[in-house]
Amino acid sequence: MATGAKLKDLLKSAADAISDIKDEEMKRIAFERVLDHLLKTDDSGSAAGNGARDSLPTDEATVDSSLASEQQRIDEVASYFGIGSEQVSDLFDLSEENPRLLLSSGELSESKAQGTREIALLITGVRTALGRDTHTDHIRGVADYYGKLDSKNFMKILNSMPHLALLGKPRSPNRAVRMKVRGAEESANLVQSLVSE
Repeated sequence: MATGAKLKDLLKSAADAISDIKDEEMKRIAFERVLDHLLKTDDSGSAAGNGARDSLPTDEATVDSSLASEQQRIDEVASYFGIGSEQVSDLFDLSEENPRLLLSSGELSESKAQGTREIALLITGVRTALGRDTHTDHIRGVADYYGKLDSKNFMKILNSMPHLALLGKPRSPNRAVRMKVRGAEESANLVQSLVSE
């Protein structure tokens, strides 16, 4: 299982591997596949026989069959964030295919803006770990649930985050969200700090 330091090395290796790709969407897909391969190789010494994803889900109805069981989803999330499998349930409910955040509101920053940033990292991170697409509505719904939603400034807060890339038309109410390399590192750091408290 990748530790925090090892995860950073793997993220850098994946970023280096795809640095020559110009198209942003192709670069994102390539990065996710390279990182997935590196994580699985790091866990087992070989990517063979580990149910590596051949393709990424394109919508909510498409589910990676290698993550069909709750335990498989837990293991995948633990590997992505560099934490123990037993710690995953402290933060996330993975009993269903769409992950849910299990934090108490007191574990998030009091500031709505910072709380929204933390939620964005956690939701985008866990969904990325599971090969699920993330949209701004996923983050908005959780921010609202935790009382951190500032409707007027929500998109501005997300746009100001160097950790995420928002795709689609700027005025679209539900844009695709992609995790950048620095975002994967930051989300792993956040998760590790939350489970160590």
